[in-house]
Amino acid sequence: MKALIIDDHDYTSEGISRILADNFEMTKIARAKDYEEAVKLLDGIKWDFITLDINLPGKSGLELLKLIRRKDKQVPILVLSMVPVSQYGKRIIQAGATGYITKAEPAEELLKAVRMVMHGLRYFSAAVQQEIPDLVESNTEKPKHHSLSDREFEVLREIAMGKTLKEIAINFNLSVNTINSYRRRVLQKLNASCDLDLVKYAYKYRIVE
Repeated sequence: MKALIIDDHDYTSEGISRILADNFEMTKIARAKDYEEAVKLLDGIKWDFITLDINLPGKSGLELLKLIRRKDKQVPILVLSMVPVSQYGKRIIQAGATGYITKAEPAEELLKAVRMVMHGLRYFSAAVQQEIPDLVESNTEKPKHHSLSDREFEVLREIAMGKTLKEIAINFNLSVNTINSYRRRVLQKLNASCDLDLVKYAYKYRIVE
């Protein structure tokens, strides 16, 4: 089995590598720290299994998840992340993740998740299911940011983290004018009047921490 681990933290990727090597017949385990490294490893290799952290430097893991799904509709993709589940869970599922667990969960949970998704089943840990509105029936009103597109949501996060429009444009390989258009849409959808309002909103709903 060939596995690709995409995570910018060495201790996490090393731990996942050990778990895979100790419990499965592995022929290849490769690691990537960001979007660009992952894209290179995705080119020309048919992977049997992929683990993915959503919070990557530069382009996000969500963008990478969509790219992988465009290239390969079948490969099992298990998301492991520390980003707030309540904010990213719905988008991760819609983008095509096979499974999703948090990094705070024990190695046994990871092993269980790997086995499930490798058998073609979807797997979401109990902690994830409790946080994702679409998997848990709820009558509460959804926050305004749930109406944002994935790109608008990413722009909101980048602004909240203090990035300039130019820096965001470089990250997404788009023009500053295009990013500013996304920014204006976010302001409108969140009923915000300025970037400071966006920052306050993002921290209130734990979109950034």
